[in-house]
Amino acid sequence: MIDTELFVHVPLSPSAPKDLYFDPVQQAWIVSRHRDVLNALRSADLSQTRPPEPTADWSAKQECQKLQANMVTALPSFPTSKWQIEIEERASILLHNLSRYRPVDLVAGFIRPWCLASAVTATGVDPAHAQRLDHVVRCLSERDAAPENVDLKYRAKEANKELDRFFFPPSASHAKSLFLGTAQTAPYFLASAWTALFQHLPQAKQLRIHPNWTRTATEELLRYAGPVHTLFRQAGKDMNIGGTKIRCGDRLILKLGSANRDPERFPEPNRLDFTRDVAGHLALSAGPHYCVGASIVRIMTAIATRAILALYSEPQLSEPVEWSCGTMLIWPSSLPVLLGNGPSCVPHECHC
Repeated sequence: MIDTELFVHVPLSPSAPKDLYFDPVQQAWIVSRHRDVLNALRSADLSQTRPPEPTADWSAKQECQKLQANMVTALPSFPTSKWQIEIEERASILLHNLSRYRPVDLVAGFIRPWCLASAVTATGVDPAHAQRLDHVVRCLSERDAAPENVDLKYRAKEANKELDRFFFPPSASHAKSLFLGTAQTAPYFLASAWTALFQHLPQAKQLRIHPNWTRTATEELLRYAGPVHTLFRQAGKDMNIGGTKIRCGDRLILKLGSANRDPERFPEPNRLDFTRDVAGHLALSAGPHYCVGASIVRIMTAIATRAILALYSEPQLSEPVEWSCGTMLIWPSSLPVLLGNGPSCVPHECHC
């Protein structure tokens, strides 16, 4: 038995929430208590903004809003039942072909290729372009991990232009948003969720015995290990949050990771508990800027988690996890796991 205590992941242990305060270094209000972050996310008087950088301006906000609108256009008839069946079958095949006798990197061996194939299927892109699209997604992910790196920023800009050529005319830009949500964002969530799950083998065993818990377990994994740790907002007018006056133009830094570990909202927040009432977690944001791809993230995480626990009885981390960390996201760039010698004896049930 591998001692998973060796692999306690400090990156996913956010700082304890504090009362709202102003940080003079970052020139922003730091918001980390669950009730305050939730109020900020729900406020129509706060607009999305990016971390401060030399070229940041209102056009960045417009780009965020455009992406949001495109995703809303893309999702009314998605995800479909046919798509879910296809990605579930593909997950079983890919997982079945992994080595049971030596450690495998689940990010490289399953998560990235499965999510990419799911994105290609969802958007109708020619599968012959999958390898090139994989390169494009990697360039964008590298930028997420090092947003200050000028070279990576340029590569990501060129990769984004190349991606535009796969989704044209401009009216098809919603397909690009759908593709990125499935091929780029979903892997962050799934890798983070599985890292937490494989560090808690008793909970993984519970979930294997009770596959009907998968939906609730997915929400708890998102609360406990959601990769979005920080969001940035700017006040459009004077307002009040948590008894503190925020003036028009003030910047706010919302600490989602800390809010999801707030003991006032989630008792024993550092315990992974699939039986807890996890309603109200903020892993996928909330309010007018709620993650419109949330249903995709939830479905893909649930499908893949059921599939791996149905095939392998005791997946275990085999060595320390490598992490990528940016100003808003943190996720495992590798997930080395020993899958075990045989399939689970628990039948694979579908509880979509």
